[in-house]
Amino acid sequence: MTQDNRTRRRVLQVGSGAAIAGLAGCTDFLSSDDEDDEDDDPSNETDGGNGENGGNGGNGDDPNGEDDKDDIEEPKGVLDPVPTPDDPKSAFPIAGTGDAPVTIKLFGTWKSTETSEFMLEEFATLLEKHVKKGEVDLEVHAVASLDGAALHGDDGERLARAGLAVWDHDPGQFWTFVECVAINIDLEEEWATPKRLEHVAEKADVDDPETVYDAASGDAYQDELDETVDEVEKMDVDDVPRVSVDDTVYSPTDETDELYAAIEAAVEKAT
Repeated sequence: MTQDNRTRRRVLQVGSGAAIAGLAGCTDFLSSDDEDDEDDDPSNETDGGNGENGGNGGNGDDPNGEDDKDDIEEPKGVLDPVPTPDDPKSAFPIAGTGDAPVTIKLFGTWKSTETSEFMLEEFATLLEKHVKKGEVDLEVHAVASLDGAALHGDDGERLARAGLAVWDHDPGQFWTFVECVAINIDLEEEWATPKRLEHVAEKADVDDPETVYDAASGDAYQDELDETVDEVEKMDVDDVPRVSVDDTVYSPTDETDELYAAIEAAVEKAT
């Protein structure tokens, strides 16, 4: 198991605030003391080496994830506080009621360290300040390509399709699936094979996990992926994560004050 994966797993298990690391895994902003503590913990030793990550569903003896179901760690339910619509109308995942007066959009990737930084440091605040009050819906877009280039190889596209499949077939389990991906994903190697994503869906109690396999192994939800690319191009998004408010794009990690001011202005205008 890589150091990034060990530390991310620890963060995800701390509690619902830190555990929102969902869309990706990032430890760049954790202290060196945290990393040293992890290195001193003998329970984290593995025999993987050379990029293999042992029991974390990595690329060791089973590069396609055919036989690693028992090695995938189950989610702890720490993302359960994320509200989702009772009867979702959006083709894209939503945090919120689904009928809030303001909809903002998050553009990120499942394997982006910067997206994870936003999720760790700001997502819980955004939920408490606006989403849980019913003022704002956050619509999640997984960006599989940027400027015509694939992000994170095949993993980026497979993860985007898999997430859309979960939202389509069992939206109540979407954030549980997000957590399960986050605590198991290998950030350094190709990881998101269709079979492994099916195993993750099973661990996340997603109804009919085979739909996740089918989506990740084919071209399902291409219209949604294309729509996301169109929006990214229309708004001149040149990096992720980005959050759009009234078609103005903000970096949620570098323009936090501006982002919240824009959200509050949009809420005031809408109500």
